[in-house]
Amino acid sequence: MKKAISAVFPETWHGLCTFHIMQNAVKHLARLKSDNDSNILADFSACVYEYDDETTFEEAFSALRSKVQNDAWLGGIYQQKEKWPACYMKNVFTLGMRSTQLSESLNNDMKNYLKCDLDIAQFFTHFERAVASKRAKELDSEYNARKKLPRIKMMAPLLIQASNLYTTCIFEAFQAEYERSMAAYARPTEKPNEYIVGIGALDGKSTMEEEYIVAGDLSNQRVCCSYQQFERIGILCSHALKVLDMMNIKLLPEHYILKRWTREARCGIVQDIHGMAILENPKIDAARRYQLLTRKFFTIASRAVDFEECYSMVDVVLNTLYKQVEDKINDSSNFH
Repeated sequence: MKKAISAVFPETWHGLCTFHIMQNAVKHLARLKSDNDSNILADFSACVYEYDDETTFEEAFSALRSKVQNDAWLGGIYQQKEKWPACYMKNVFTLGMRSTQLSESLNNDMKNYLKCDLDIAQFFTHFERAVASKRAKELDSEYNARKKLPRIKMMAPLLIQASNLYTTCIFEAFQAEYERSMAAYARPTEKPNEYIVGIGALDGKSTMEEEYIVAGDLSNQRVCCSYQQFERIGILCSHALKVLDMMNIKLLPEHYILKRWTREARCGIVQDIHGMAILENPKIDAARRYQLLTRKFFTIASRAVDFEECYSMVDVVLNTLYKQVEDKINDSSNFH
């Protein structure tokens, strides 16, 4: 997979599924005991999810390996460290996903419709039901995203704007960040327009979360936060929203509104990372049409084959249809 992904998708980042990594960790580490009886599995989990700084990760992982002598699995997973720890994924646009969620969801849906004793005809019948179910859910989600307005907890201009733009799911995540920004404090650094921002605990305790550095640019209405949530997920974090508010910017700048998170995500032209329009691949379009026609022909054949009169009728129609298709193709070729 590593070689294929780098060859076929050279501009992508290959990340490993953290769910499967933790499943393998349970198999290899749960049985191990350290000298001081610390929880090896918990230490490894912290290396996966908790450390935003590479130096801190290296120190923690080194301490973990010192507790476990000669474990080959730990050595092997460390060799691929750029693909799974949080600190190495800070600049990767992951949309917040770190596991193979789509694959697992599809597998689970298929189990509801498929059984191991189905023949090929029954398989496709049940497969079509699974696909139809997925498409129905997609239509429901599309309707909800376009028609249902989310609940706004406070009538702030930024939230009102976001509620009209974002889908309900994304707006709720954005609103949570906005609420956190209300509990944030900021103090200036020695550099102009740069702040150290932290979030006060929302549970009434006196503890504070980790602090991050945020630089503001009022002329361009931009903020740059060391937490880098926007770069990873496409939603501004509470630290960045705090500094936007300090710059008296009360509406979300257009460059911080990703179309993919809005109600109009399916409208208009899709662009690549260079801003160029992405045109439909003719081969992909042809493959889609082929699948559609194959499904229809298969359905007709499976119904007609048991009745001789129906079989003869389909055979005659297909022979006539084949001649018409060939004539049409030849006419088009001569025209061009």
